[in-house]
Amino acid sequence: MKGLYALLSKLGQSLEVSNEMRQTMLIIFLTLLSPCLFGELIDFVPADYDFFLIFKDNGKYYQKVSSIQFFNFLLGENGLGLEYVTKSMLENIGYSTRVSPDVLYEALSKNILFASKGIVLDVGSFFSVDVNYYVEALRNMGTNSILVFETNKPEAFIKLIAGITNLKVSVNEKTWILQDTDVAIFARYHKGYLVLSGSKSAVEKAIDVYDRPADQFGYRYPVKDLVNQPTWICGFFKGNSFSTNLVGMDTNSIDSDYFTIIGIPSEESLVVEVKQYLKKNIDLSKYLSSTITMRNMPVIGNFAFSATASGPSDIAQSITSWFQGAQEEVRKVYQIISSILDVSTGRVYVTGDIAGEQVRFAAIFNLATDFDMNLIKSYGARDFGSELRLPILNGFVSFFTLGRDLIVTNMTKEEYQRVSNRKRLRDDAAYQYLSKKLPDKDMMRFYADLGSIIESMLGSKARGRVLFSQFVDSGVIIYRVEVM
Repeated sequence: MKGLYALLSKLGQSLEVSNEMRQTMLIIFLTLLSPCLFGELIDFVPADYDFFLIFKDNGKYYQKVSSIQFFNFLLGENGLGLEYVTKSMLENIGYSTRVSPDVLYEALSKNILFASKGIVLDVGSFFSVDVNYYVEALRNMGTNSILVFETNKPEAFIKLIAGITNLKVSVNEKTWILQDTDVAIFARYHKGYLVLSGSKSAVEKAIDVYDRPADQFGYRYPVKDLVNQPTWICGFFKGNSFSTNLVGMDTNSIDSDYFTIIGIPSEESLVVEVKQYLKKNIDLSKYLSSTITMRNMPVIGNFAFSATASGPSDIAQSITSWFQGAQEEVRKVYQIISSILDVSTGRVYVTGDIAGEQVRFAAIFNLATDFDMNLIKSYGARDFGSELRLPILNGFVSFFTLGRDLIVTNMTKEEYQRVSNRKRLRDDAAYQYLSKKLPDKDMMRFYADLGSIIESMLGSKARGRVLFSQFVDSGVIIYRVEVM
């Protein structure tokens, strides 16, 4: 790199240009060069794989992520201290393997690739506060999956991985084998990259296609521009190989051509955006509704959710998932809510507690026509004057109307009216700030006070907010989540 700068400097001097111009020329040259750098990593992915994820420049972006208040709580010593726990574990492993953890830190600070076929990636499975979760994921990475690191110390790196996964190391024909009686990881070094997989054939195939462009994923699919965006996370998923278990969202409810994903951290938040490209043109406008009414809705507990009543996802299933009871009881709730949705219009609004000693819940349906409350009675609900209560588990689900709204809650009508008047979503400054970045119409929106959830689960004081939205832009469904 010093040689490049010297060459450009001499060229600039011969042309009698300024220092500023020489610096500009260097920036332009490096910008043109950068696609080649990330292009090398994607070249390991065979064309028949279903998806890949790349985490780029992790050393640079880790600093940004760790400064965001919620992630700072997860990682910092004043919070859960995940960084300290991880470092302590690696120091112990480094001592036993006689390899400095710096070898791993250096590799983790660069670019990392994960790719696979034959599985559906649930994005929720990538996040856990348990370090052992990731160790088990590495041990069981799959026979058709590859994990690629950049390192100039492959042998030392392998020793550390063996220590982390508690596997024994052997070498056979330039291939490292890490194994015990249950699992095996195979690894091979190729042109500055260490390729790992749950099978030797997957490692060999990845290295083979690296030198045969016509058989590479990037040759068959339009991913070069995606890979070279200035983002921390980028990924591409064929068909329906991408999934998520977030409430109110079903990525596979509409047949997909492919998905793309990017993640960008700033000083104040992390934004992850998934784009779902459909196989055929669909009138998505019928799934959109105004979010303006959401800001006037009550906030009970630590989350607020709203979705178009006639959206593509199974809203009844999403709402029913908050209730616990015998299978027959939950089935009754699902059938009742499905019937209510049939006569609902606009948005369905849900608010309550995700965790805590007393988990409250309320769903608000705006009725287009009157709903026959006798249907609820036919499922065993009892009349308590101005409300119907359906027994479920050790509690009940209450149904009552307020104006054109039908309320479904695990509180009495009196309790609901008392707590629902305490706070509106418009009173939450963080929601107001985050929602300004989103369109006025969407398919679904979820907002949660992460600090409150952490405190109710762990008893630790924390700060953080998350806003998730599903909307449409030029025929593409976009899922956007921002954590701050």
